[in-house]
Amino acid sequence: MASLLRVAVGGCSAPVFGNVFPPKAHSTKMPCLRMFRTHQVLGSQAAPKPGIPYKQLIVGVPKEIFENEKRVALSPAGVQALIKQGFNVVVESGAGEASKFSDDQYREVGAKIQGTKEVLASDLIVKVRAPIYNSILGVHEADLFRTAATLISFIYPAQNPDLLKKLAEKKATVLAMDQVPRVTIAQGYDALSSMANIAGYKAVVLAANHFGRFFTGQITAAGKVPPAKVLIIGGGVAGLASAGAAKSMGAVVRGFDTRAAALEQFKSLGAEPLEVDLKESGEGQGGYAKEMSKEFIEAEMKLFAKQCQDVDIIITTALIPGKKAPILFKKDMIESMKEGSVVVDLAAEAGGNIETTKPGEMHVHKGVTHIGYTDLPSRMATQASTLYSNNIIKLLKAISPDKENFYFDPKDDFDYGTLDHVIRGTVVMKDGKVIFPAPPPNNIPQGAPVKQKTVAELEAEKAATITPFRKTMTTSSVYTAGLAGMLGLGIVAPNAAFTQMVTTLGLSGIVGYHTVWGVTPALHSPLMSVTNAISGLTAVGGLVLMGGHYLPENISQSLAVLSAFISSVNIAGGFLVTQRMLDMFKRPTDPPEYNYLYLLPGGVFVGGYAAALSGGYSVEQMMYLGSGLCCVGALAGLSTQGTARLGNALGMIGVAGGLAATLGGLNPSPELLAQMSGAMALGGTIGLTIAKRIQITDLPQLVAAFHSLVGLAAVLTCVAEYMIEYPHFATDPAANLTKIVAYLGTYIGGVTFSGSLVAYGKLQGILNSAPLLLPGRHALNAGLLAASIGGMVPYMIDPSYTTGITCLGSVSALSAIMGVTLTAAIGGADMPVVITVLNSYSGWALCAEGFLLNNNLLTIVGALIGSSGAILSYIMCVAMNRSLANVILGGYGTASTAGGKPMEITGTHTEINVDNAVEMIKEANSIIITPGYGLCAAKAQYPIADLVKMLREQGKNVR
Repeated sequence: MASLLRVAVGGCSAPVFGNVFPPKAHSTKMPCLRMFRTHQVLGSQAAPKPGIPYKQLIVGVPKEIFENEKRVALSPAGVQALIKQGFNVVVESGAGEASKFSDDQYREVGAKIQGTKEVLASDLIVKVRAPIYNSILGVHEADLFRTAATLISFIYPAQNPDLLKKLAEKKATVLAMDQVPRVTIAQGYDALSSMANIAGYKAVVLAANHFGRFFTGQITAAGKVPPAKVLIIGGGVAGLASAGAAKSMGAVVRGFDTRAAALEQFKSLGAEPLEVDLKESGEGQGGYAKEMSKEFIEAEMKLFAKQCQDVDIIITTALIPGKKAPILFKKDMIESMKEGSVVVDLAAEAGGNIETTKPGEMHVHKGVTHIGYTDLPSRMATQASTLYSNNIIKLLKAISPDKENFYFDPKDDFDYGTLDHVIRGTVVMKDGKVIFPAPPPNNIPQGAPVKQKTVAELEAEKAATITPFRKTMTTSSVYTAGLAGMLGLGIVAPNAAFTQMVTTLGLSGIVGYHTVWGVTPALHSPLMSVTNAISGLTAVGGLVLMGGHYLPENISQSLAVLSAFISSVNIAGGFLVTQRMLDMFKRPTDPPEYNYLYLLPGGVFVGGYAAALSGGYSVEQMMYLGSGLCCVGALAGLSTQGTARLGNALGMIGVAGGLAATLGGLNPSPELLAQMSGAMALGGTIGLTIAKRIQITDLPQLVAAFHSLVGLAAVLTCVAEYMIEYPHFATDPAANLTKIVAYLGTYIGGVTFSGSLVAYGKLQGILNSAPLLLPGRHALNAGLLAASIGGMVPYMIDPSYTTGITCLGSVSALSAIMGVTLTAAIGGADMPVVITVLNSYSGWALCAEGFLLNNNLLTIVGALIGSSGAILSYIMCVAMNRSLANVILGGYGTASTAGGKPMEITGTHTEINVDNAVEMIKEANSIIITPGYGLCAAKAQYPIADLVKMLREQGKNVR
């Protein structure tokens, strides 16, 4: 271990601590320092931070002296932000008067008001226009700068080499606001976009002021007034601002741009995008369009000439960086416009897009008013100054994030879209050295080049085109196969009862298919819940197979009573869950409901059956028909808000009628009836208790939990049916059909049971909601499916009871495992779709029970649920932009393990607090509320409803 060295201050020579303490501190009495000899450094001072403390810097805001310039570089709010950061701010007297910012406003936020020379001698000068010659003082503004000052302003360095030379003599550092790179991270500092936005808006205001008619169309007692037609050239910031303003004023807006993305932006604002027949991309660098080919220009000239004869107002914004603005409208085009028309050339400062434009002036040529002002942002000085000030404040905070010192370091090696990219692009001079233009950044994103198709590829596409003959032939083949399949089923049918059941299945499936297409998206969950409750008719299978006295007497009877018990849990709980979901949509102002009156048709239906039964009438089949129709009404009713509660009531009536008809047809002994009643009463009580106590936010996952009971009941019923019917297989001509249906019902029920439990676990948070992407899971699922199908071979060939039960038990286990692997591979966000898919599965399991028991009710309801569930699954997949096949097959097509570098999330986000949110809502005219889980968990639907009502009363469009 290293020995220790004791050092006393008094006994040390000066060189020992010369690098540790300042010279004045050498004679100061210091306590002893005890340290290891292995550490050569006895003490150290923290390295000084680079830069200059904010409190030592003076920011100057001079008055703009450029002709007609009314803007000021910093608003009072901007000055306040800089002072809060630590800067000292001086403002030239009268600098903000033209922008409606008085000297007193600047004084109130802490700025000092001084003269021109004092302000220009500041450490950091912020301006709008580049420094120019001051005729009053007889000196150039740059000559009044102190040495090594920093300037932030619009500079346009490529056009002003003499200015750069003058600033270099002052060893200045210059940040050009016009050189801020147009990348995502710099959107908050992009002053060009801020000013272009104002220019675009002001262009429409000026056009409306000089246009002799309304912008919006009107119908008055004096006649109809057509809306103005506005053509906007260029889909940049200015063009889109013009489109938005003109559209909000009621004009018919058309937009043209050579870039496809810009045309989409026009379309999103409600404007009509115009295109030429010739396809050519105009995507350029830095947010601008590139120069187009001669052929394209000729095509667009024809388009513009045609539009000139139709539109009333033209606004042009087309610019090419570093070059004269392209002439897009020739003199003869303008002369073809109607008298009283208006053209606004926002490219006038760069020469103009219109041949007859006079930059900086407004004039009339052949009845067409030309507005060629080059100072549109300055004509809205207050707004322009506020936005420009915000751009500067955000830029300063971004390039110098240190809380104490002002410092930034432009680097020549930087990546695209980073803060270093912004700094290097903006700084055009550093300590008197011109560093413009900036070197290109690394990792510039390259758009995928358009691959030209070969002749062979074009021929292949042509060959693949579906001809009318091929289309008709395909449709004809489908119908041929369907009708031939029906004939085949008739040939292999063991008896007439099977044929009748297939007929019922087909018709019910068609009804279910057409029932839910128009369902309201908000009612997806209640519709799932009511179909789940109806699928509890698996209890019918249990009731039919029950036997014994007060208790079951064998395994098959025990399975049957268990099936009836868990099905009744699902029935009672499912209908109550549906009712609670519908109650979420109730508003305090809604009229009172009298749903108890639906007891009348229910009582007549069930009570009338009891009376008919006591009179010796056999009306079970009509009861089944009535119950089936009520179930159809339930699904149809849950498609809209107005009939949703009626639909839930019809579902209850249908299930009650079906159970009553089943009991009446069985005519059980009093002891067996007591067993049936006890099992269903206990199950119903448990279901009601769970559904009543569960939190409202947990209702969707409770539907999944209840749904698992349907799958389990189907498995129990199919196995019990096999046990009971086995002794008759040798003499029953339909024995093979019974065995096949029992096997299929067991398989479907097993998948539904375990899959629903996994869905419940993910929605409830018990299981991880992320997809469980097991390696080789698709092969695993394929193996499970193959094993399940393969198990049918010995099941059908070997007539022994042991083999049959073993195969049914095996397929139960295999299907349960498959339900887990399929559902676990799907993320929690897609669980609602999974539940509807499993709901559809349960319908087909119910159909299997119907075929097993030769029960029309189960076949009708099963086909109804199966087909409607499939359609609802498709509807939800479309709404969630998901592939139905991907969901059904357990996320097939997604990789099991991730590889390579993950996608980088880039861009900027803006955080606001409650006060800012309130202010934004107050100022907005159109508001979209996107509800999420947090709103549901907070039970905020009623406060949101009150808020929406209040906002709509204020004339706001709330969606």
